[in-house]
Amino acid sequence: MMKSLIKVLHIGKFYYPFKGGIETFLRQLSASLKEKVDIDILVANTNFTTITEVIDGIRVTRAASAGVFLSTPLCPSFFKFIRSSDADIIHIHSPNPMAEMAYLLSGDGKRSVVSYHSDILRQKITGTLYTPFQKRLLSRVNRIVVATPNHIQYSPILEAFREKSVVIPYGIDLNRFDVTDNIREKVSEIKSIYGGRHIILFVGRLIYYKGVEYLIQAMHDVEAVLLIVGSGNEEAKLKNLAYNLGISEKCIFLGDVTDENLVSLYHACDIMVLPSIERSEAFGIVQIEAFACGKPVISTNLKTGVPYVNQNGKTGLVVEPRSHRTISSAIQILLSNEDMRDEMGRRGRLRAEEEFSINKMGERYLNLYNEVIGKFS
Repeated sequence: MMKSLIKVLHIGKFYYPFKGGIETFLRQLSASLKEKVDIDILVANTNFTTITEVIDGIRVTRAASAGVFLSTPLCPSFFKFIRSSDADIIHIHSPNPMAEMAYLLSGDGKRSVVSYHSDILRQKITGTLYTPFQKRLLSRVNRIVVATPNHIQYSPILEAFREKSVVIPYGIDLNRFDVTDNIREKVSEIKSIYGGRHIILFVGRLIYYKGVEYLIQAMHDVEAVLLIVGSGNEEAKLKNLAYNLGISEKCIFLGDVTDENLVSLYHACDIMVLPSIERSEAFGIVQIEAFACGKPVISTNLKTGVPYVNQNGKTGLVVEPRSHRTISSAIQILLSNEDMRDEMGRRGRLRAEEEFSINKMGERYLNLYNEVIGKFS
């Protein structure tokens, strides 16, 4: 008789095609596990209707939602779905106050895992009210998963739960960044468009914690072109900054781009820069994307997983946040040394293969589920 698969109910805020960091992670994790784990996904709908559908071979329930309050979907039926689930493991993606409180109120005795993606940082009042519930949840679950050791070290919440915490880094599909004939042609076009100049690349949302203003200021003293991929509410301010500095011609805002064009831009650039300034940047998955394309990264020394991913002096350079001078200096060091860039790019690709592949992530989560089932049964 064949052994049945472990059944896991994942509870998140939203799911594909909704775009977001945790949503992308949940989809990738599910894809890596669906042949080895029986997966159900419970998330919020965007209206007060509950629907169940199959996406990429995975059952997804979008529970009726009364809207979103302080970044939290209001889904009272989460409680019912958790109570009625026949899953072996409940896997909650945190922060997600509604799901976490529903799980606590359900009194469910099933084995459980929390993927702790980040602390609540900006919403001080919400964080104060939510923290007691969150601590109660973390006390109850069997395992807490974080993406880097730094998540534990620098979190005011997780230090008390160090013994039940386990590190499983985020992973990406490295094959997505392979060089095809079409990518090779696009890379040549990009380099031709910018006259063979050195290319600095930024990829991300144009929002407060990304620190793009410091990268733009750094470009004043750099002989290169900066390509900025992404959109957000800081875009107009950043464009004005480049204009006022007289460097609009070398700070090019590309907006959101297709996946194929993004891969081409990674391969066309000389350096990828992640100049984030706040702990809201908990990991910086774009660093791994740059590694996958063999490119060195310049990132900032935040008290998060960012400097864990990018190893200073090995896969790139790590500089202090909020300093355009240190960013400028780091860019010039790398641009002046092609051998250094190539070696860092090679090490980055190797680090991505060894630590940050989607297959490695899936394997580690499967081992965790088996441990939870065996150890706490």
